[in-house]
Amino acid sequence: MAPRPMYEVIRGDILDQINTGILPPETRLPSESELAERYGVSRMTVRQALDSLNRERILVRRRGAGTFVSPSRPGSRRVNRLRPFRDDVMGDPATVTTAVLLRESTAPPAEVAEALGLADGGRDATRIVRLRTVDDEPAAVQESWVPSTVAPGLLRGELVEGSLYRTLADTWGVELSWADQQISAASATEQLAAWLSVRPGDPLIRANRTTHDSTGRAVEWAVSWTRPEFPFVMRLEA
Repeated sequence: MAPRPMYEVIRGDILDQINTGILPPETRLPSESELAERYGVSRMTVRQALDSLNRERILVRRRGAGTFVSPSRPGSRRVNRLRPFRDDVMGDPATVTTAVLLRESTAPPAEVAEALGLADGGRDATRIVRLRTVDDEPAAVQESWVPSTVAPGLLRGELVEGSLYRTLADTWGVELSWADQQISAASATEQLAAWLSVRPGDPLIRANRTTHDSTGRAVEWAVSWTRPEFPFVMRLEA
């Protein structure tokens, strides 16, 4: 595997420091010369990393003052409980919006069919792809598959406040109970890059989730791709 370009290494290190709180909002970064010395690279390489973070509004340049971590905003997502996306986002829920990008009834791929306990073949599920925005900025793309036996008519009706979970509960009386979730790294495809306003190949957070109701039935298989400046936050207790 080819080594990562140094500007990506610097970008990732600064982003990690922001996400972990080492660099809080409004913190002034060292100068380009200081960063170049710290990482052992040229100022041009440092500027390339800072430009990338500035385009994503993670950093902000202030003329005559320097480069700063952008002001605090609702960004992190609490994923300790099963609840709608807008309730996961830490901050004012009014800043979160949803746009349905695709909705269709189709035969799910083998991985999805197995997770949902569906027989191979047939038009057994509704697929919904949604774009989530926070403060008018693309944050995540979510693709959900719901068996037609769980929510007949889901293809036609509107989602309650853009929430699939609220729609399942209010319309079909589905009582969510638990979910298995896996989180990993991913790279933006051409389509994801267009939806999320990033570049193809840029890093994303991928999460796969299979959600079950109170009877143990699998009611949703979902995959989401989230921009790294909207990290997941989980509480771990001893």
